[in-house]
Amino acid sequence: MKPNLTDTYTCTLPWRTDNTFTLYVDGDQFYPRIFDCIGAATSTVDIEMYLFESGGLSDEVIAILEGVRGRGVAVRLLLDHVGSHGLHHQERQRLTRVGVEIRYFNKLQQRKRLRNLSRDHRKIIVIDSTVAFVGGAGMTDDFSPRHSGADAWHDAMVEIRGPLVHDWGLLFERTWEHYDSIHDEKLRKRLQQALRSEHTPPLRNREVPQGRAVATRGPGNKPIIGSLLSETNKSSRRVLMSTAYFLPSRKLVKALTRAAQRGVDVRLMVPGAKTDHISMLYAGRSWYTPLLQAGVRVYEYQHRFTHLKTALVDDWVTLGSCNFDRWNLQLNLEANLEALDPDLVRQVAGMLEQDLREATEIKLSRWKARSWREKILERFFKWIAGFFINRLPND
Repeated sequence: MKPNLTDTYTCTLPWRTDNTFTLYVDGDQFYPRIFDCIGAATSTVDIEMYLFESGGLSDEVIAILEGVRGRGVAVRLLLDHVGSHGLHHQERQRLTRVGVEIRYFNKLQQRKRLRNLSRDHRKIIVIDSTVAFVGGAGMTDDFSPRHSGADAWHDAMVEIRGPLVHDWGLLFERTWEHYDSIHDEKLRKRLQQALRSEHTPPLRNREVPQGRAVATRGPGNKPIIGSLLSETNKSSRRVLMSTAYFLPSRKLVKALTRAAQRGVDVRLMVPGAKTDHISMLYAGRSWYTPLLQAGVRVYEYQHRFTHLKTALVDDWVTLGSCNFDRWNLQLNLEANLEALDPDLVRQVAGMLEQDLREATEIKLSRWKARSWREKILERFFKWIAGFFINRLPND
């Protein structure tokens, strides 16, 4: 990677053509494919990951990385300091012993105060600069049906080949270079200046298959939700959205309700009772009433935790690490693939339609009849969420 490229901070990268996208749904599909590609690497393996925890899956990953290092492949592992807390010291030693370079994003320090909350939530794997995997899954047993059985979390990863792989490598390179200085005041001023002068490359002819990498760079920078709002506001046929945590901004609620009111098929899917944060479930439910009244169809996915972060708007798709909630958008480093690609759109539409068939639809009449206990829990957790989010840095 050229040094001058790592000194630029634009996170909305150009649209690229001549790419191929393959969607893998659930760990029994994407882990074997990812492991095969890593095992076949000939020069470099770069992994940027939020969740990386010890377990059966980590043993597999580490064994593969030990193998490629034995062939002289350069391996870099960029982990979030909080998200990798569950990776035991012995596993870290196994990696460093064979020459895997490891860096930890934004190490917790008292002097950083609230900026300790900003985490690297991206999931990016780039192999030999020729293939990339992006999506919402981490390297933990939670996502693996082989290790967690029927309770394995539901998520997806996309395999990318073509010119767009370079941009995912560039995103990795930037964070690798600034892994522990991203909250340095001088650097933050450079980031702010770059944001003010940032030029987003225009969308090409929508009839041409294309994709781009879009990322947030931390506090207050939100190009991913900006794209979603823009596409939703001009939607004409459908808006299908699945998110693990639903704590929306007013703008997103307004965009969804207005789309439904003009006759667009708007369907929102969130986790049901099986979730890793019950507080987020109740806080998100506090928005159901205005959405349902406007004609938005709301679904809760019941039989396991859905960790998907995906939206399909007409023939435009966004998929990656970013939940469509204010916490992620305000604080974290996130990265999504945006695409206008008929084949990928078909794959994502098939996945979402299947999920919706397996989910429970929330009807307005039933929702109005819910108990006072449920209403109190919704208001309480919405207040708690708002109390913290309204005090976060947003510059």
